[in-house]
Amino acid sequence: MSRHSILPGQPATALFLLHVGSMDARLIGLSVDRHWKHSVRLASSLDGARVALVDCDRPGVDAAFEQLGAHPRVGVVCYAFHPKDHAQRFPNRVILGKPLNLEALPGILAQAAAERARTIAVPPRRPAPPTMPAPPTIQPDAEPPLQAEMPAALGHGVQTDDERDLCGAMDDLPATPTYPLPEKLFFNPDNYLIGHLQRAVEQAVVTGRPHLIAGLPRLIGVRAQPSAACITDFRDNQLRPLSMAQLPQTTARIVGASTLAHVTGNATTWTAEDFLWNVAAWAARGRLPEGVDPYKPVRLRAWPNFTQVFMSPHALRITALWVRTWASPVDIASRLGVPQRYVFSVFSSARFAGLLDTDAPAPAQPASRTAPQHAAAPEPAAPPPQQQQRPSILSRILRKLLNAV
Repeated sequence: MSRHSILPGQPATALFLLHVGSMDARLIGLSVDRHWKHSVRLASSLDGARVALVDCDRPGVDAAFEQLGAHPRVGVVCYAFHPKDHAQRFPNRVILGKPLNLEALPGILAQAAAERARTIAVPPRRPAPPTMPAPPTIQPDAEPPLQAEMPAALGHGVQTDDERDLCGAMDDLPATPTYPLPEKLFFNPDNYLIGHLQRAVEQAVVTGRPHLIAGLPRLIGVRAQPSAACITDFRDNQLRPLSMAQLPQTTARIVGASTLAHVTGNATTWTAEDFLWNVAAWAARGRLPEGVDPYKPVRLRAWPNFTQVFMSPHALRITALWVRTWASPVDIASRLGVPQRYVFSVFSSARFAGLLDTDAPAPAQPASRTAPQHAAAPEPAAPPPQQQQRPSILSRILRKLLNAV
């Protein structure tokens, strides 16, 4: 049993989503309905909650903590892409990393609620009133000090809530190769729906038979004939949060099928390329699959169907450049002057959709510096041997006469 496990018989933790994005709210709602029925329930307000969830990366987080001031009995669990960056700003707070680990989250919520209840039971000590510093004296006719403005890095552009949820807030890597690379830059596809989907497509292509991804709220069917396609009852607003969630190892399973009649209802048929592109983009959230070198040159072999697939910011510019040249993801971001996480999103989608060339041609070998400036003149070819001239008929008659004597 993990240290965040829920013991049998414990009441469900009342969770209020105080300050979270729309995608995370859908994701947690699906998890409560599917996996957390006996451990977590969603509260409609702070008055009926035992713990609140706060996204520190979203604007307005200070106002959210002000609301918590009127509810001292409510525990708080925070999460962010860079938890260490918020540790000093919000001391003594539990700050988890993104994406949330859905297997451990129910236990963490219950632990935060229990610790808050124990803290409230002990009367706090009154801190000494802070001493107010003396106001600085301003000399007459003195100019106010100027604050130096630091240039913003490429990875700190203005984002909407959806951009932050779907592409993350990862800092840019150095332009020159620097190793080791941070672990938070990568994700393991096997922990997400994209890993199961890729294996299902591969098995369908190899065997020629349809396959199903079972164990989810709705089925996903994969066929290879007459062309690779994915069929599902999932709507887009349901598939997106499911693709962003880390699935427990036993949740989804791949099974062979003779037909896809199991997928009923308002099923939608996608080309496998488009479906893989979307699910990969939602799982990546501006990251790269494990084992990828962001400094290795690659190339897009074709344009994706942007009328059907998810478009991250600057996706058209990224694709237009990448189909014409071999370049690394870091180099593409540098040339276009865009955050690297947007390029990583296109890379991850193209990799699983099968639109990426990874075998770059070998560069031409430069001429040796020790070689002479001018090529040596070729040696004159030896003259061909002269063919022996055939004797005339008169000389042959005379030779026969002489030999006959």
